[in-house]
Order: sequence, then C-alpha cells, then structure tokens
Amino acid sequence: MKKFPELETARLNLIKIDHQHVEPYFNIMHLDEVTAYYGMDSLKNKEEAVKIIDSFHTFFEEGRSIRWGIVWKDTEDFIGTIGLNQLNSRGRKAEIGFELHPSYWKKGITTEAIEAVLDYTFNELNLFRMGAVTFPANTASNNLLKKIGFIQEGKLRGCLYQNDQSHDALVYSLLKPEWKNKHEKEEFEIEERLQYTDHMSAIIKNAEKEGHFDNLPGKGKPLDLGRDYFNPPEKQLYKTLKDNHILPRWVELANEIDQLKEEVITLDGKEKRKKTKEVNKKIKEYNYACPPSLQKNKVVE
Repeated sequence: MKKFPELETARLNLIKIDHQHVEPYFNIMHLDEVTAYYGMDSLKNKEEAVKIIDSFHTFFEEGRSIRWGIVWKDTEDFIGTIGLNQLNSRGRKAEIGFELHPSYWKKGITTEAIEAVLDYTFNELNLFRMGAVTFPANTASNNLLKKIGFIQEGKLRGCLYQNDQSHDALVYSLLKPEWKNKHEKEEFEIEERLQYTDHMSAIIKNAEKEGHFDNLPGKGKPLDLGRDYFNPPEKQLYKTLKDNHILPRWVELANEIDQLKEEVITLDGKEKRKKTKEVNKKIKEYNYACPPSLQKNKVVE
C-alpha cells in the first residue's frame, strides 16, 4: 500500500480521508450551496459518501488521483477536501479540485490549502502543469484561481453535466515555471521591504555612552591579534575575530552556504531540489543578519 502524503500549513492539516470522515464529508456534500458549481448533484445519503471515499482510496493506489481532507487545526474539524484529479505522472500534469463547508468560506482557507498542494505537486511530484475546470458562473473560484496565478485558456462548450442540464466550462492552467517565478518574486519583494537595522550595536553603544561598562574587568583590554605574517588582511581579520570569540553569525552562515552550494552541484533530481531549498533557507537567514551590501541571491534550480 502506498504511503499517503499528508501535508500541513499554518492553520490546516491535509490528511487521508477514511470512513471515520463519512459523516462530516456527507454534511458538506449534501449542501446544495456547496455543489452548485461542482459538476455533480448533492449527496442524498451517507452510503453515497462511503462509495466516494472508497473511490478516493482506489484511485490513489492506482496513481490516478490524490484527495486530501482539510482539517482545521484549532478544532480538528473536518471542513472540506482538496485534490488532484486526472493525475498523470508520466505526462507531468493534473487538475485541481476543492470544496469547503460554507461556515469556513471567506477566511483564506482554500487559498492556504491550494498553495500547499501546489507546492507539493510542483516540488515533490515534479509535475509541470496544473489545470482547473470551473463553471463560468462560479465567480468566487474563478477569481481565486486567477489570484493564485492560474491563466484562463478558454471555454469548453457543454462540457459539464449537472441537474439534468449541460453547462459550459472554463479551463485554467498554471505551469511550474510560472508558479516558481511568482513565489520568488513575492519573496524578493518582501525582503526588499525589509531594511537592515543593527539594533544590538545601537543598544551596546548607548549603554557604553551611559557608562554601564566602565567597571567591567576587561574594558579597555586590547585584542589578541596573534601573529601570522602569511595571512592576507581579510583572512587575518577573520582569524582575529574568531580567536576573540566575536565572529558574527552571518560570517558563519556564509561559510555554511558555500559548503552547501558545493554539495548541490554534485546532486540531481529530488535530492538536488531538497538541498537547494536548504541553501535558500540559509541564505534568507544570512540576508537578515548581514549588512545590506553583502546580501546574497537565492539559488535557482
């Protein structure tokens, strides 16, 4: 049996759906306001819910889809589902679908869940295309997909059948490069807005100015510069700082980043992506700590 990939966000757990979730799943899917633009009629009884949950398991084992239950962390309530339909690993594509209990609408929950699934899909499953099919009248979902970065490709006439009637469908897509570029741009813009302020130095200078360090035993004691005539000035400075235990954290981070970059070059595939993510995490920490003029760019796969 395949291991199910459970995901987590700040407010949500995305879990495997089992028979213990039949009742909360039915309580969502029997609501006409939930299924109004779903492409299927509302559930009439819990037996229908059981069959659908069983199909989630079957299609997952066959590699045709993945369906997560959305659980609200604060209360552990099962509040909806989200998943990959028409999953084609060889073709590197899938379609995303979702629904949420009306009590949790307009709280940013669907966006949070979609972001987590897209991150998993593009980075772990390495899919290239994510599609979505919606009703033209489903303004909320259409606007949500556009906000996340999906592009409307066109309209399929009479594609969806619900309530004894055929309906047109809008087709959206989001490609992996578009997803990555959007997120890298957002992270860059956030970091650009951050201005470096050395609060600790300011506190120390003010304390020294007020005389709080005047009676310290070591005050005024010269640094142990050591003797190494073979070191260039920069290396000697680094050695002096290190020997006197005043090496800034960002200098250590810079060394760690350089080592990780060398490791990335030797890797491929999933391991390379994992190591690249680790490097970029270090670079983000480094950029917060170092002077602005020494900040580093993120590593791109």
